[in-house]
Amino acid sequence: MRQSVFDFVGSLNTLIAVFIGAILATGGALIAEIIQERINIKRREQDAARFFGDILNSIDQILAFAFRSQAFGDRWGNVTIRLFKTALKEAAVYERNRERLFDIRDMALRNRIHTHFLTETFPIEALIENTQEITALQKSLDDDTRQSKKQTALIQTHIDDMIKAREIGLEALAREHARTRDICTALEPIAKTKFEFDLGEDALPLPFPATNTDP
Repeated sequence: MRQSVFDFVGSLNTLIAVFIGAILATGGALIAEIIQERINIKRREQDAARFFGDILNSIDQILAFAFRSQAFGDRWGNVTIRLFKTALKEAAVYERNRERLFDIRDMALRNRIHTHFLTETFPIEALIENTQEITALQKSLDDDTRQSKKQTALIQTHIDDMIKAREIGLEALAREHARTRDICTALEPIAKTKFEFDLGEDALPLPFPATNTDP
């Protein structure tokens, strides 16, 4: 009888040890999983910050080239328009990867990035479309000599209005372009890298001479 009690106590101790061991193993695995998940979240956030910082930096440099190209030859010639179109293509990379923005946990920073892209993309599209329409209208004035003076005056007034709107759009783009550096600076601690902006005037390539006389 006494031996049976000792056997029962021994078995109970073994059972308790197994139970405690299982709890510790489960708890340890859970803690390890939580830690790993936090590491993964931080890694995704860091990768997203680097990605969006690189895209912003790339667009910033292309726009700097576009602005500088306007100081040479035709302000709205092929070179400038091509540069604006290239900046628009870079912005499309953001659009295709926009869901990665949610990997950045700072909601205010996410809003700043998204608003910046929208506010910067819209003027670029408008500048390209306005320039194309202005070119087409001026070509119609040059080619069609049968138009009345009244029709010609109406078209010219429309062209003048679009030219003013284009300049306003250019100023809006320049203002938004100037905010890029502050956003990238806010991304740097998350990305754990520094985005280079100070290329200097000498580092900006000179555009090829304009070969057309489009406005």
